[in-house]
Amino acid sequence: MYMYKYLLSALFCVVLCSMAFAQQTKTTKTTIAPFKIRLVNGEGFTYSQLAKNKPTILVYFSPTCDHCKKFTEAMLKRKKELADRQIIMISYLPLNEVKQFDDEFHLSSYPNIKVGSEGYTFIVQKYYNIQQFPFVATYDKQGKLSKIVPYNKESAQMAAQL
Repeated sequence: MYMYKYLLSALFCVVLCSMAFAQQTKTTKTTIAPFKIRLVNGEGFTYSQLAKNKPTILVYFSPTCDHCKKFTEAMLKRKKELADRQIIMISYLPLNEVKQFDDEFHLSSYPNIKVGSEGYTFIVQKYYNIQQFPFVATYDKQGKLSKIVPYNKESAQMAAQL
């Protein structure tokens, strides 16, 4: 009887694990999230307004995250290399906090960078199943996912993969 319970428990765990893995596989997205954000200047901006035939970098961040700040610094050090890409930086936190982050790094002064908040809709966060910040995804000129940059505590290593 004990062996039967053990086997049943093991089988149950295997089924749950395989279901979880299958679910993760299904959530891989090949196109950018259908975001709607409020930019720090108060204007609305959506995924449909992205420039066509231009690579895109999507960064999901928190303005209070030290790693996000270090990543932003590392990314800005590569601003010349990234000048031909549109960079969309999205947070869920209130716009006034995102604006402080924008002011700290002068992000709005770069014509290829847009910074804003999706508010508490969490569309982007749910779309990618984001678990930690910063989350970075790159897209090619056709709007297809090139890669999701693996999280790394070394911000410069993450920025080098853009």
